Amino acid sequence: MKHRFAGKHMLCWCCLLFCAFTTTLSAQTYKEIISSDKYIWGEGTGKSSKAANDEALAQISEQISVFINSQEALVSSYQSNNSKYNLDVELESIVETYSATTLTMCQKMVLENGPKKYKILRYIKKSEIDKVFAMREEKIREMLRVAERAEEEMKLDVALKHYYWAQSLTRTLLYPNKMTYLAAEGEVLPVVWIPNQITNLLKELTFAFDGFTDETNTLGRLHIWYKNQPVTSLDYSYWDGFDWSQTIGAKDGLGTIELRADSAVKSVNIKVEYAYDNEVHLDPDLENIAGMLSTQDYPAATINNVRLEVQKQPTVQPEKKQNHRSQKTEQESVMAQVIAAAQAMEERTATIKPTERTYEFTEVTDASLYQNNLEQVLNALEKDQSESIRDYFTEEGFEIYTQLLKYGNAKVLERKQVNALNFEGQIFCRSIPMRFSFRTNDKKFVEDVVFVFEQDGKISSINFALESATVQEIVSKSKWSDGMKMSLITFLENYKTAFALKRLEYISSIFSDDALIITGRKVRKANVENGLRLNQADFEYNRQTKTEYIDNLRRSFNSKEYINLKFSNIEVIKFSKGFNENLFSIQIKQDYYSSNYGDTGYLFLQVDINDYQKPVIHIRTWQPEPDPDFGLYGPGSF
Repeated sequence: MKHRFAGKHMLCWCCLLFCAFTTTLSAQTYKEIISSDKYIWGEGTGKSSKAANDEALAQISEQISVFINSQEALVSSYQSNNSKYNLDVELESIVETYSATTLTMCQKMVLENGPKKYKILRYIKKSEIDKVFAMREEKIREMLRVAERAEEEMKLDVALKHYYWAQSLTRTLLYPNKMTYLAAEGEVLPVVWIPNQITNLLKELTFAFDGFTDETNTLGRLHIWYKNQPVTSLDYSYWDGFDWSQTIGAKDGLGTIELRADSAVKSVNIKVEYAYDNEVHLDPDLENIAGMLSTQDYPAATINNVRLEVQKQPTVQPEKKQNHRSQKTEQESVMAQVIAAAQAMEERTATIKPTERTYEFTEVTDASLYQNNLEQVLNALEKDQSESIRDYFTEEGFEIYTQLLKYGNAKVLERKQVNALNFEGQIFCRSIPMRFSFRTNDKKFVEDVVFVFEQDGKISSINFALESATVQEIVSKSKWSDGMKMSLITFLENYKTAFALKRLEYISSIFSDDALIITGRKVRKANVENGLRLNQADFEYNRQTKTEYIDNLRRSFNSKEYINLKFSNIEVIKFSKGFNENLFSIQIKQDYYSSNYGDTGYLFLQVDINDYQKPVIHIRTWQPEPDPDFGLYGPGSF
């Protein structure tokens, strides 16, 4: 009993000593902060913790304003550009963006914790402010890299968005005229170069009407070209004589307009989307500056008087494009029929390694059975008579078709003779363009729909096709067999469609039970430096089990009316001899849209496609942007 009492006594003394040590350390830390010229700090008092905290942050904000306005480089930079910007308004906005960003990084020290009085110290090291904007410069460069690559692939929605967002962030830099970027044409100043890129891109767009889809003359088709080539993707709206339309997402050169019944409109004005104000919440830095900067207008984004008369389409010239980073040579492929926009390529010599699985891949010479059945399905779709064509589907195929009907008021845009390909005994009919719209979304999508038939003519699956540029990127792999390319294309289309139609069972089936699943997010973490806790930018990674991932997806799917995935900047590595040669590493820039959430980031998948109908994902990672330490997850990360 005596020993137990002694132990308790000693424990009490230890606690008292620890508290005394902590108090001393806090006091020393507090004195060092307020007496050093290395820190910006604010001290607030109030009857509540929130009131004290708000007062401390307000003091810091004032000091940050003084600190930033004292930087001669900033003032002189904007004075030299006074012809472009209103100096006073822009400088005030720049200061606000510094404050808004920096205040989220400030460390907090509670000096008095009530209950009658609260006293709080908020502080940040001055050098941390420079780090914030050094990171912002790198973010701008990453956006420009994405934009340039997207422009090469004619994914102009992605290109315009990232050019404009990069321009907005550039206007908030401390030294905007000093930042450089290594573009395809050489080193440039983004503050000057980006507006020229946006303007030149917009001027190269051409819109032409291609007729109505039926006798009601309400839903019409638009063909859209960039430098006389069909755009891969583009967002726009139009004036129908009464109001501006919802945003329309065009795909592979095809867009839509929809007029009111008995409309007498003979032409429409078109406005190309480039600012994407409704998506800035996807990026914390952009969200912080939203509404602070004046909008940059681009008159070339408005195309007036597009006549509603069928016009001759421009002659599409085969274009040999050189990727300035990878310098890939585009080559001719026997899979050219897979994509309508496939271009002439040089003769290639594909070789199949002995250990690689060989796939049967042929063109269907007589596709009348599949074409006729498809016509019956499309007729029923337009008349909303789905039950009448149940016998044209397998059981799983009809389930997918029903999900497609629920996806978003599907409208057939064009009836055409499809390309039929026999791949491993299944018939792929590519593809029927459709438009999808949703009650809770202000955007309409155009998707090319691929119908997959069994040889007896029944539809077993329906997929949303990849953009032609993504398909062509895969097709251009000269050392891969055509069957292997088709396997990869089919996998990506199944993956995209499974999310759109919320096919949770299918998604679960393609993940290995022990799959490595990692999601990342950018956070602010405290770092101890010289006895002080300072915030710094960091990335937090969360590993999930397959069960956790699928459970999270289930909750997410239940809360959404629709989901739409867009891929760009695809990089695929096929494992070579000595490894599983059916194993692929796929790195993709993914834009995720849904009725109540959206994000943009980088998806990495490591997938075994030994059986294209039963792929197995071993690794799946997602990160919002390249990690400052190691960049993007890739095959060398694991």
